[in-house]
Amino acid sequence: MLPVHERLAELFTLSRLRQLTASEETEQQQCLQVNATYCWEMARLQNEILLAEQTTDTRWHQDICAQLFELRVTGRLPKRPK
Repeated sequence: MLPVHERLAELFTLSRLRQLTASEETEQQQCLQVNATYCWEMARLQNEILLAEQTTDTRWHQDICAQLFELRVTGRLPKRPK
């Protein structure tokens, strides 16, 4: 779990107890945006893993698994060489 997910849960809990302040609402929206991006990247990588498995491209599969690990740990994808 990423720190952004912990903060999002905290903000949700606070919103159940009281109205969030303007800065907390802004922070909640930022957390939701980060979470949406994270989910889309996870889904994309999982789809690419399926493609790599179906085409038996082990090098591509290993690269995607490394990216998936990096995303899970840091919340960011490694920069790809151009």
